[in-house]
Amino acid sequence: MKMLTRDSSVDYLNSLKQRLEENGIPAVIQGKETARMIIPAFMLEPTLWVFLDGQYEDAAKLIMDPDHQVTTGIDVAAFYENQPDQQELNAAVNNTLGNMAAYVVLFIILVFVVTRVF
Repeated sequence: MKMLTRDSSVDYLNSLKQRLEENGIPAVIQGKETARMIIPAFMLEPTLWVFLDGQYEDAAKLIMDPDHQVTTGIDVAAFYENQPDQQELNAAVNNTLGNMAAYVVLFIILVFVVTRVF
C-alpha cells in the first residue's frame, strides 16, 4: 500500500476514493476517527492509500487530472471479494498472539532452567 494524499476533509478524500475506484484502482481512507483527537492536526489527518503499489502512478495522475486514462485498472468488486473478512483477520491476529505468548512462556522456562542449572 502507498499513501496518495492526506487532507482534513474526509468528504474530499471520499470523492477521490470514488474517482479512483470508478477507474479500477481500489483505495482506502485511513485515520477517519483519529482526526478528531486533540493532537496537532497535521499528524492525524485522514489519508488516502492505494492498495496496489503498481497503481500508485496512475492514481496520482488521476487525482491531478480527472480525465487521465488509467492503464493499470482492475475489477474493483472482484478485488474486494477476494479480501479476507473480519472473522478471518481476527483469527489470524489471535493465532499470531497465541504463538507469541507460547514463545514468551518458552523463553521464561528456558531462562528459569538455565539459572537453576548454572
